[in-house]
Amino acid sequence: MNRMIALWAHPRSRSTVLERVFIERGDFEVFHEPFAYMAFDKHSAIPHDNLEGDLPRSYEGIKALLRSARERRHVFHKDMCYHCVDDLKADAEFLLEQQHVFIIREPGRAIVSHFAMFAQMPLHAIGHKALYEIFCRVTKLTGKIPYVINGDVLANHPEDTLRRLCDHLELEFVPEALRWTPSCPPQWQAWRSWHKDAERSTHIVAATKDFDERQLTSRPHLMGYYHAHRPFYERMNQFTQQGRS
Repeated sequence: MNRMIALWAHPRSRSTVLERVFIERGDFEVFHEPFAYMAFDKHSAIPHDNLEGDLPRSYEGIKALLRSARERRHVFHKDMCYHCVDDLKADAEFLLEQQHVFIIREPGRAIVSHFAMFAQMPLHAIGHKALYEIFCRVTKLTGKIPYVINGDVLANHPEDTLRRLCDHLELEFVPEALRWTPSCPPQWQAWRSWHKDAERSTHIVAATKDFDERQLTSRPHLMGYYHAHRPFYERMNQFTQQGRS
């Protein structure tokens, strides 16, 4: 049977560039945030480019789409847990059909990056809490700790991180998939404005060391978002399986 790999993320976690590696591999049908279509439409305030596509708009419809694709070939989908967290928690059958990878990033940097894109972002959209809830659900269902990647470690040690991930997933490591020609894959069209840096890239770019904390501390509501989500990051970060802190 063909495989389905789920990459569960929160916004600005470096999940899209990891998705790009799976696009470049060529042995998976890759879906970019299909469950976003049940959370947003063309009237939503969140910045978007084209949400008038032909993807299903319901949880059951999106799930059926992924299952149908799996009948043809291996499937990889990258999604934000907060788009569909309640449905996922209640759907043990679907969760058990997949191999799960979780990607996290220190919330201060993720929040500032998110705010730059969408200043009206609500608290739940920071995403770490929903991500942790699904992490716990998968742990309970499988009896095993799911695989967790720290997005900044991915940025600074891409080859090592991808080799370890491939070993875990029992996939061939394809070094050529870590380089690409700058372009916008079709999967990104609906959310193109969010992925300009990834679109212009040719490889996974190292994380910058400089971070002006005043971008966070000068805005009380962002500090509130940070304090709400930081505990969930800390709980998951202790399970990163990359050999580096």
